[in-house]
Amino acid sequence: MFPPTKTAFALYQEEILNGHILSYKESLDSILKGIIAPQTITEFAGDSGSGKTQTCLQLCISVQLPKCCGGLQGEALYISTNNNFSSQRVRELSKNFVEHYKSLDGKTKSVDFNEDFILKHIHYIKVKDCSELIACIHLLGNYLSGKDVKLVVIDSVSFPIRLLDTKIRKLVLSRLLLELRNLASLYQFAVILTNDLTTRVNEGKSYVTPSFGDSFYHLVNSRVMFSKRNTYFHAQIVKSTFYERKEAIFFI
Repeated sequence: MFPPTKTAFALYQEEILNGHILSYKESLDSILKGIIAPQTITEFAGDSGSGKTQTCLQLCISVQLPKCCGGLQGEALYISTNNNFSSQRVRELSKNFVEHYKSLDGKTKSVDFNEDFILKHIHYIKVKDCSELIACIHLLGNYLSGKDVKLVVIDSVSFPIRLLDTKIRKLVLSRLLLELRNLASLYQFAVILTNDLTTRVNEGKSYVTPSFGDSFYHLVNSRVMFSKRNTYFHAQIVKSTFYERKEAIFFI
């Protein structure tokens, strides 16, 4: 049977109706706007301390913003492989976020949008190794049943996979991302994967680049590179299905 078809106009309408997730940090959103959307996979790459995890936490909060205020009013699932998740930090960010958006004509009050509400709608899973991560993704459809998850974060995807034999890394990674893509399409959520940097050597010269090379690069819809420079953070889109290369300076 021939696969179902859609017009470009129908796809465009779907993208508009599905919406996208913002951080509600004006400078950062100048490059993130339209990038993190349902059915897409976004990679956040950078060194430790470059702002990847903090941005992920912020997005787990902002995805819950009520639809009447321009949000997706969804839940978030945070899959941690590196112990970077901090409930105290999430609560602090939640408090700041709620305070900042009390100016929306009191609309948030109608859904009791507060710190406790936000924390209750961020689901957390700790995985110890690659086997647990594979099992987690394989059973994700069952877990999501009955929930309204609009964002799934894996922080980080590179931490457990780097421990595998180099001969099977590419296969495991491609299967994980294929399954994530199918689930994201079925359940209408966005995916963010954080990735660490590694040093490679080419023609006698070393350079720093995101882990897993081109095989990973071609599997994601967007790649955002994070770095810290003195007291501020820097983010740059180096790949996007939708937009040209852009960069921004932001603070956490």
